[in-house]
Amino acid sequence: MKYCVIVNPQSHGGRAGKNWHAIEPLLPEAVFHVTADMPEARRLAAETDCDAVVACGGDGTINAIADGVLASANPDLKFGVLYMGTSPDFCAFHHIPLDLGKAVGVLKAGVTKRVPVLQANGQNFFCSCNLGMGAEVASAANRLRPWLGDKPGTLLALLKSLLRSRKYDFALNDECLPQCNHLLITRMPYIASGLKIALPRLAEDEYAVWYVQKLSLGKWLALLPKFYRGIPCGTVRVCRGELQIQAEAHVPYEFDGDPHGALPLQIRFSERQLNLIVPETDHV
Repeated sequence: MKYCVIVNPQSHGGRAGKNWHAIEPLLPEAVFHVTADMPEARRLAAETDCDAVVACGGDGTINAIADGVLASANPDLKFGVLYMGTSPDFCAFHHIPLDLGKAVGVLKAGVTKRVPVLQANGQNFFCSCNLGMGAEVASAANRLRPWLGDKPGTLLALLKSLLRSRKYDFALNDECLPQCNHLLITRMPYIASGLKIALPRLAEDEYAVWYVQKLSLGKWLALLPKFYRGIPCGTVRVCRGELQIQAEAHVPYEFDGDPHGALPLQIRFSERQLNLIVPETDHV
């Protein structure tokens, strides 16, 4: 199998740029491209004639390159990950090892599964889409993680946002959800950097909307340990089909760790699934 490995040298505060050469002798059958330009990374993925495209970087790199794979004219193009980021939620959910040697072994085995992909306003996302506070936390965490590390940086960003204690009135397909502290859309329990929510098992055509309402700062702080332990809290709705989310206020949203705009928001499934390379034990 021929691999196209796309490296983002700026991932993990520039560590990916220093460490990716260790992969070359482990994967001699690969063609390597190094770029920090995510539109170029997406184009390289979409236009490759290789059998598999491999993202070498963090969540933003995964998002751009996986998006390119879904845009490829080859419906059987495989997608793999060599993780060099700061918050490995995608890898945790799909059981992709973080150790580069083990991850290369997974790539060489070439076992795949088809993964449903959600879209936010027509843009594919592969982890979670967060509204309001989530966008604030993502932006602040991206600045803090290179200096403080993954979990401390995310925790500090979260605490700063909690101090603002903003609440939003959302309309979900015309149903009002007042005074929401936080709302997210996802198919996986991992939010960021050790934070996770408890979700039921989802069918291929299902996704979850999770939210909390009317929380004071004290109640928020009491919930934090539950987020790090995955203990059920908040409200979970299992959804199918399209979802329209609106608000009268200006509400930003982010997905996969980066801001992408503001409401209104349309959530739906992509017509194409991701052909993801996974450990053999995770194959379904």
